[in-house]
Amino acid sequence: MSLRSFAALQAAENRLIAAAFGELRPEWVLEMAPATSPSPRLDLPRSRIMLNDAGCCWPFRARPDELPLDSESVPAVLLRHVWQPGIGADPLAEILRLLKPGGLLVSVSANPWHLAAWGELGRSAMWLPSWPHFQLLHSRHRLQLNLPVHAVWRGLVPGWSPILVLSASKPQRPATVRRMKFTRPAVAGPVGAVSQCRAA
Repeated sequence: MSLRSFAALQAAENRLIAAAFGELRPEWVLEMAPATSPSPRLDLPRSRIMLNDAGCCWPFRARPDELPLDSESVPAVLLRHVWQPGIGADPLAEILRLLKPGGLLVSVSANPWHLAAWGELGRSAMWLPSWPHFQLLHSRHRLQLNLPVHAVWRGLVPGWSPILVLSASKPQRPATVRRMKFTRPAVAGPVGAVSQCRAA
């Protein structure tokens, strides 16, 4: 492993993840990443799920696609390098279950076309998703992808950026509209006492 390539990947990741969250300030972020991957700088409260070859290894043991967390309970998720060789399960469908409606997903992978990825991962970088494949992985699910034009072009130019970052949001739940029932108005009878007065 080259310290120089690692530093390049980490610096790019810190910059791009901060830009992906932008002005959004979720209450907290659920981060899922390999146990060997140091967490990037991000000025938001975080809970981490760490992965190894067997699946989730901390703070609980589970398959990445069967997490013991409540549905629609997480405001934002940061998925980091979960498509590395050795991590077999695809957690995207499960992450979509956990996200609140309107919740944000930021997804990160090393760019297999960049020298820093090869310096860090060696030949295993060949199994990382390229930018078109990375988009396809996410577009298979019910997500609204947020793809700035400059990010798309940088991802398509081999070797431009060492990190691929994609942000998406879970669609808001549509408002429920209830049909109003109209009934025939009831006509009320006379309520006042009939006057018994007679003119003189």
